[in-house]
Amino acid sequence: MNDLLEFNNYKISESSINNIKKYLMENEIDLGTLTKNLRKSKKLIVICGPTCTGKSKIGLILSKLFDTDIVSMDSIQVYRGMDIGTDKLDAEKYNKKQYMANIFEPEHDLSVVEFKNICDDIIKQKFFSVDKTPLMVGGSGLYIRSVINGIDNVPDKNKDIRKKIKDGIKKDGLRKYYLRLKKLDKEYANKISENDQRRIVRALEVYELTGMCFSGMQKRWKNKNTFYDSILIGIKIKRDILYRRIENRVDKMFEKGLLKEVKKLVDKGYKDCRSITQAVGYKEVLEYLRGELTIEECVNKVKRNTRRLAKKQLTWFNSESKINWIRLDNYDNIFNLIRDIFIIIERN
Repeated sequence: MNDLLEFNNYKISESSINNIKKYLMENEIDLGTLTKNLRKSKKLIVICGPTCTGKSKIGLILSKLFDTDIVSMDSIQVYRGMDIGTDKLDAEKYNKKQYMANIFEPEHDLSVVEFKNICDDIIKQKFFSVDKTPLMVGGSGLYIRSVINGIDNVPDKNKDIRKKIKDGIKKDGLRKYYLRLKKLDKEYANKISENDQRRIVRALEVYELTGMCFSGMQKRWKNKNTFYDSILIGIKIKRDILYRRIENRVDKMFEKGLLKEVKKLVDKGYKDCRSITQAVGYKEVLEYLRGELTIEECVNKVKRNTRRLAKKQLTWFNSESKINWIRLDNYDNIFNLIRDIFIIIERN
């Protein structure tokens, strides 16, 4: 696709969507019947994959074609004021709603269980009850899995155990507890950052409460009968193209005012919130604001950490056997790309 130039520059408008509808009809894809069948069977469509692969644009096009709205599957887009660094979609610009975005202040400590429960209510009340197909779009694999597979036997937070672990971290440092987790559950520890205190604490807490590794619990979720009848479509791009897209996106984020966005959050008192200190794009800018990095070092570190994030996301999604993969760089036009996505949906 000439480095995906056409896809990158594709403008979503009523006329462009009508052109896609016409092309689908010419390729014997009955959009009306397919939409009706999806609604009748209460199917849920998921567009997933690593960051910077074009999921949001594809999701927006599908929302137009299926006359539905979007549910964001991003663990950071739930927070207000974190827009530029998360590349948050302005769905209202296209007369669409995007649920699970801008619902909490950054100080809120969101859990997977809470995310799933809110999502369940939205799917039932805003989609199924009004005869719409839920369209989930995002790259947070654990959150997607929790919604479509459900979660059972997950212990609630225990204040005493959490306090004991956090006090230990303050005394001995986070790395000691990460290494402890690695001994108990190497598989899960390798999936997360050694600086991700929230997930380290949660995994150790669950182990103390249940004696069960967090990775083992996740496999139980994965192997459960699905909670929703879902069609999963994953978006991939060749690594060199993906890395160029990441670099371009990061440059644009700084041009749009990422520094001002983070400074505004700091001024509001959110500088120590997990959502800020752990999120790629925000934690690096915090280092810059503290004088620990030059602006050039900050930009390069955001690019490097975004590449690492994309790699982790791809590893996660590659373990999901039910995903139907689309290689974005295999297409030289948007029409064939959408056609093949529709063929996957029809087949399922």
